[in-house]
Order: sequence, then C-alpha cells, then structure tokens
Amino acid sequence: MNAQFAIDIAAIFNTDEMGVSVSYTPSGGEAVTITVITEGNDPSIMSTAAPANSWKVHVQYADVATPGKGDIITRDSVTWYLIGNLGGGKDAGEWLLEFSKSGRRMV
Repeated sequence: MNAQFAIDIAAIFNTDEMGVSVSYTPSGGEAVTITVITEGNDPSIMSTAAPANSWKVHVQYADVATPGKGDIITRDSVTWYLIGNLGGGKDAGEWLLEFSKSGRRMV
C-alpha cells in the first residue's frame, strides 16, 4: 500500500468524520479500541447507528490483519460476533466484515 493511500484511509476512518470507535477482541486475544465505518453509511444523515441484528463494517487492515472465527466487537455495551469476511485485505487497506448479535454463523 502506498503512502498516500494510507493517509487517505486514515482520514476516512477519522471519528470526526464517519468512523465509530469500538472494542475489537480477536479470538484468544486482548481487546483493542479501533475505528470502523458502517457499510452503507449515509453521510447526508450522518447516522453511525448499528442496525438491529446484522452489522457490516469496514475495518482497517492496520488494525485487524487477520479477522477470524471467534472475533467480536463491542459498541455501547452490545456484543457483536463475526459471522462473515466479505473481502478486502492488505492490498485494499481494509476488510469488510459482517457481525451479528446472535453469533450463530461464524466464519
């Protein structure tokens, strides 16, 4: 990833813009605070609210290099379980991940 792309990604994930702070806990690891962007976030209404049960978020690759089964995020005391890796990676600079409150389906 080139330097300008890294700067652009960091600007987009800024919590003063569209980013939302969450606690990300990899399976068997320690929780860290990261910034995510809700998929489909509509800048015109500036809503960063999570939906009812399924939540798709963009996560920076620099924050989460290997998302996997058993990973969770916590936002506003609500736990979300990773149920799908929808793409991305190192070259993209980010992942698109799907989380669920129920956690029945795991990657």
